[in-house]
Amino acid sequence: MARYHHNIFGKSKTVRYLVIFDLQWKIIECQRLEPPVDLHCAMSVTINRLLEQGWIPEGEPKFGFAFLIREDIRRLLILTERDPADTTPQAFSPFK
Repeated sequence: MARYHHNIFGKSKTVRYLVIFDLQWKIIECQRLEPPVDLHCAMSVTINRLLEQGWIPEGEPKFGFAFLIREDIRRLLILTERDPADTTPQAFSPFK
């Protein structure tokens, strides 16, 4: 049976966001990416800019995210469909 593999960097018809969070989910930086932007290129450009600032990625962002470290500070760089300013609940609650 074949498995579905979501291509996070595939062409999109909707807005995406490239966000840097601290480890308490505070937004450090947010870039709105309008279609038809090259998502892989946008991620690469951002990582290269952060490398120049002394940030080191802890891994490849092949799943649309990477943790970054500089000195004792960690950040999360993530490509997401969800507007980080949207404060509505993300999960279903059967108790509501």
